[in-house]
Amino acid sequence: MNKTLQVALDLFSTEDALRILGEVGEYVDIIEIGTPLIVAEGARVVNIVKKRYPDKIVFADIKVMDGGAEVPKSVLEAGADMFSVLAAAEDSTLRAATGIAREYGARVLVDMCSVKDISGRGKEVERLNPDYICVHVGYDVQGTGIDPISELRKLDGVACKKAIAGGIKLDRFREAVSSPADDIICGAGIYRQPDIHETARKMRVILDEYNRSH
Repeated sequence: MNKTLQVALDLFSTEDALRILGEVGEYVDIIEIGTPLIVAEGARVVNIVKKRYPDKIVFADIKVMDGGAEVPKSVLEAGADMFSVLAAAEDSTLRAATGIAREYGARVLVDMCSVKDISGRGKEVERLNPDYICVHVGYDVQGTGIDPISELRKLDGVACKKAIAGGIKLDRFREAVSSPADDIICGAGIYRQPDIHETARKMRVILDEYNRSH
């Protein structure tokens, strides 16, 4: 199974999201409608992006904490292919979220953001059969030196597909691709760079080289 590149659009307007996607859309596998964008624009942005990019996986980063079978419905009905639920939520919430995802033929990513015992919780989450477990160094702690690639090692032995997110830029992208991560998520590491298009293109080249050789 090939590894994937995900662009996280942590923006505040649909117009800005579409502008960025015009630069990078051809190079990414998964388009993430980031939490700020969902909050600002609602599920309508999911529908707009999915219609514009029907062949891409559209991921709604709604970070479900409760109401696992109810909260995701708006983005699923808008066309989301995947959504997020927080690992810090109750197991019953994760089960409900996984259940509603299966009903819609969608995928679930369990986000480990702010989880202290990544190894222990990862093993518990694995039993709930999500599609991905994401080691996520949150925005507010990225300046503390916590490294998502290093944090990912805490999931050694967990069989689920894995994603990493949190401050990954081009200078470390090759290292991220060579890690056990199946999905590499980049936000500002793409869209806040001087040349957005060229940054995404170079990431795609690195990813394609890896996928061809493994």
